[in-house]
Amino acid sequence: MAEVKRNLDSIVAHMPGVRDAVADELESRADRVRAVVEAHRHTGALASGMTVRTNRTDSTVTLEDPAVVAINYGHLAPNGCWVAGIHAIEAGL
Repeated sequence: MAEVKRNLDSIVAHMPGVRDAVADELESRADRVRAVVEAHRHTGALASGMTVRTNRTDSTVTLEDPAVVAINYGHLAPNGCWVAGIHAIEAGL
């Protein structure tokens, strides 16, 4: 009868090939987010606040800007007009 180890997910997550594949996937997604952010640069704050981090088992793309929600999803301008969002987060999905 087959037996499954309790920590199989951790074993697989730490395999060099899996870690490399996760890092490669992150870079691909980060490139898509970066392209959207760069194409819609207003002040440069959003692009300068983008970090890509890979640790032992996972990876993240972070956009650090106080207005990231409004920039990504859209907002009302001071004159009352709707400013469409850039949807950079969705580009990385």
